[in-house]
Amino acid sequence: MATSILSRKRDLTYFTYFCIAVPMAFIVDLQPLYPHSMIPAWMQSITDYYIDTYNDLFFIGTPPPFFEFFMYTEMFVQVPVMIWGISALLRDSKMVPLVLLPFACLVFISTATCMYEMVHWDVPLKQRLTLIMLYGPYTALPAFIGTDMFLRLTAMINSSSTPALETSGKKNQ
Repeated sequence: MATSILSRKRDLTYFTYFCIAVPMAFIVDLQPLYPHSMIPAWMQSITDYYIDTYNDLFFIGTPPPFFEFFMYTEMFVQVPVMIWGISALLRDSKMVPLVLLPFACLVFISTATCMYEMVHWDVPLKQRLTLIMLYGPYTALPAFIGTDMFLRLTAMINSSSTPALETSGKKNQ
């Protein structure tokens, strides 16, 4: 039987993050990919509020090509992995580290790229700092997840039986 997620604090953190991030992806992040006629007024008002409050240039006008690519990776890679991850974390699946390590790398790199671009925007410093603080947790948490998954995989590999590897290595000598 799987260990309760309540006793696995890191997994509980990842589970909570996924439960928040999936709806936010559909409501805000991926909205530029939807046909305008398909966006409900309540969803548009959330995006309008975000733009009015943070003046995020990625959501104003035409985003740079890399940002559009990142939106597609969010739609076709990140969201499916997070949906899978919600269930897998609850089940304490042994596949979690194998799936979440590349996921974390993708999220970290894409968000860090966006933050690097923001640093070069011609906007007031206060606005850049606000956006960097807003995007920051979406860089820090994936870095933590990636490190955790790497360490889990390393522990799994190190604890696995090595005589078969040693024997096959001797045959090849």
